[in-house]
Amino acid sequence: MKNVINTAFYRRITVTALGCVLFCSLFTGCKGRFSKPSAATTTRVPAASATLTTTPSTSSGSGDLPYGVKLHVDPSVLVPCSLERVVDGDTIIVHDPDNQRLRVRLTGINAPESVAEDESRNTEEGRLASKFLKDFLKDTATVYLEYDVGRTDQYKRTLAYVWIEYGDTYVMLNEIILAAGHAKPVYIKPNLKYADDFRKYEK
Repeated sequence: MKNVINTAFYRRITVTALGCVLFCSLFTGCKGRFSKPSAATTTRVPAASATLTTTPSTSSGSGDLPYGVKLHVDPSVLVPCSLERVVDGDTIIVHDPDNQRLRVRLTGINAPESVAEDESRNTEEGRLASKFLKDFLKDTATVYLEYDVGRTDQYKRTLAYVWIEYGDTYVMLNEIILAAGHAKPVYIKPNLKYADDFRKYEK
């Protein structure tokens, strides 16, 4: 009889203990599921990553050319020359590959006078054109000449379209000066290669 009582007693204790364990497990699980998340889990992720940048592109494609110029050139026709100085708004001094000193008149354009011997012919517009060209070329050591049919004028000046490197392309100074409003197009035969392109700058 005593053994029967002991067996029943231990069975009851075992069942009670198991019940407590199950109850505690369920309670803890529910508490974990419905408990308030910690501060670490409520941290918001920024809308944009810190590694992103808004630095604009520095591409030098045709859309970025100065003054909206459009002309392009075959580099194989260009003659590299070292730039000595700017004379005025449409004339520069260069040294060609044979080290000959050339006074180059930018063909197809005419800028107002600024260095004429007759001072009365010099104008404020001419001085502004000269300053514009000097400023534009201040960091340029090499220019590139493109010739048309006639290479010299009656004053023995070299006639050329003058190009400079701009990023991964070339831009023509003759066109830039026209686009900036510091010169007007002129059409003198036989140098009419870009005449149709220059007409859009007539005012």
